[in-house]
Amino acid sequence: MVTTGQLNSALSACGYGPVDTSVANVIVNQINNMTGSINEAAMFLAQLIHESGGFQHRREINGPALSYAPYYGRGYIQLTHDYNYRAASMALFGDERLINNPDMVSDSVEMSMRVSVWFWEARVRPEGGPSSNNFGLTTKAINGGLEPPGSDLARRRFSLYVQVANALGVSNINVPSGG
Repeated sequence: MVTTGQLNSALSACGYGPVDTSVANVIVNQINNMTGSINEAAMFLAQLIHESGGFQHRREINGPALSYAPYYGRGYIQLTHDYNYRAASMALFGDERLINNPDMVSDSVEMSMRVSVWFWEARVRPEGGPSSNNFGLTTKAINGGLEPPGSDLARRRFSLYVQVANALGVSNINVPSGG
């Protein structure tokens, strides 16, 4: 469904440089194994690009200084808070290894993607964004009230989605009213 060439075209459209082949292969394989449509792939990819600065960061900048450390943002979706680390760890491993070693989330591209896919499937999809073609609901599921509709950050995320969707050939982009 999504190729490494399309991934790098999407990154370029969003103002980022390409990722190397080994990283691109992991990202594309994970996206293709979990998404049900090209539009959902575009939504997921846009969120990953925003959260990771174009796949350049797998941990939150200034994370150790934040009030919720050591469970600050890691992975490409920037998993935060102990309850998310615990739920991801139980779902992926059946134990609390991510609670005991939160750096494990950002130690590799593979793990950063696995946790991001888990978050999307467990926390984003149930909110209905992908199934209702509503990108705003995916942002709300990821960042809640921190980026309300119409805010600069929400508009930036949506702009990234439009760029990614165009790069992937999505034809049913749902433009929200009011930006």
